Amino acid sequence: MGKEFIKLTLIYIALVIIVGVIHFGVVSAMNLSENPPIVYKIYIILGLITFMILQLGFFVKVKSPDFVGFTFMGGMVAKMGIVLALIVVNEQIKSNVLHLVLAYFVILLIEVLVFLRLIKLELKKF
Repeated sequence: MGKEFIKLTLIYIALVIIVGVIHFGVVSAMNLSENPPIVYKIYIILGLITFMILQLGFFVKVKSPDFVGFTFMGGMVAKMGIVLALIVVNEQIKSNVLHLVLAYFVILLIEVLVFLRLIKLELKKF
């Protein structure tokens, strides 16, 4: 059971890093932003928030497997609130909102795929 959780976590981290590096490379090479480092900062912020939601999903899977989907939905709503607050508060992110939205939906897709694998994961009873 622990190996599967570690495997899913490593898959999540690898996918976010790969997509973030590609996005940052495209933005830097094509001068799509006045402040390219904001792209990797966005991926770090969204990646960490999603990582915490994923860890909460793992905990819920162990304690009460029927509520993993609720954990995903609640985490998604909380993350959306945080992202909207970042847009309102941070001027750099407000000027690069297109990159934020793109990163948000790419990480959301990765999160959905990981949570689907987590829901399908069978726990062994001792």
